[in-house]
Amino acid sequence: MKTNKLTTLIILFFGVSFLSCGSGDDNGDLTTEFGAVFVSSNTTPVVGIYDFSSSSVSSVQFGLSSTDSDGIIYSSDSDELYIASRSNNRVEVYTNLKETEASLNLNLAFSSSQDFVNARKMASSGNKLVVSQDASDGNNQTNAFYVYEVGGNAATLSNTYTTDIHLWDIQFSGNSLYAIQDNSDTLAVYNNFLSNSDGLVSPSIKVQIEGIVRTHALYYSASTDIMFLSDIGDAASDSDGAIHVINNFSSKFSAAGNNGTISLSDQIVIEGSSTELGNPVGLAYDNEAQKIYVAERAVDGGKLLEFDLPSTNGNASPTFSQNFAGAAAVYLAN
Repeated sequence: MKTNKLTTLIILFFGVSFLSCGSGDDNGDLTTEFGAVFVSSNTTPVVGIYDFSSSSVSSVQFGLSSTDSDGIIYSSDSDELYIASRSNNRVEVYTNLKETEASLNLNLAFSSSQDFVNARKMASSGNKLVVSQDASDGNNQTNAFYVYEVGGNAATLSNTYTTDIHLWDIQFSGNSLYAIQDNSDTLAVYNNFLSNSDGLVSPSIKVQIEGIVRTHALYYSASTDIMFLSDIGDAASDSDGAIHVINNFSSKFSAAGNNGTISLSDQIVIEGSSTELGNPVGLAYDNEAQKIYVAERAVDGGKLLEFDLPSTNGNASPTFSQNFAGAAAVYLAN
């Protein structure tokens, strides 16, 4: 972390004090230096940002206009934070994080129209953002994807796709979109996703993951070919969650084929009483540090957890555990 030029800010963050570093820019404004792990909340109008670059983990928080947020993406190039707001039913774009004093409200630069209800996660490809909507009474039991084009200080709805599976987490890999099939043990893939016309889209491939009761979160590391999937088990339980790690994922996924299964013997599973996993709803992975980051929703009202990449099945304790109220999604900025 760079040497402080102005002052050290002490922030009260969910009842725990953290140190945050501030530095002055050429105009004398206060700028905030923060980490790369972003966490959203579905109970509190804040975003948390954690710095794991040293042995002493630090954190900052910023206020948001959304009181219930899920999907989250940050672009360090444009210094823009994208939020799928469940309270406002829109994509919200916040700017100038690096020039905002920690603990203050972020600048809501612009937002999309109010299109979705019961948003879950977000995925990005170029200047396109995709929001997954899970079926609920509020949206007439409609599972859908909303595609937005972001540019020119606007987030414009460009496509709407309905689909025949319940949705949760999503992530692009090239032109394909991975999607969690909620209420199941299934991972779906939509090939050439953005080339579709408006209307119904169906998965190109669906594969079951043996051992999972109900999956929610996914993260695919293309550079290491590792797929991470979460299992929330019984949603009412705060002690039966798990993380499934699939090495050499591409070959195992291909071998399983459409409507096939990746066996438990082809996976490594983190689960047990020491893990603090109840309802893991968000995942990210740092392939350089070989660390897994988890948004855990059920334990203590929400936590951010960090795990070492496992080499065997086990009841591993997190290498970092901190309460974060309403933890809903986690994003690792490049």
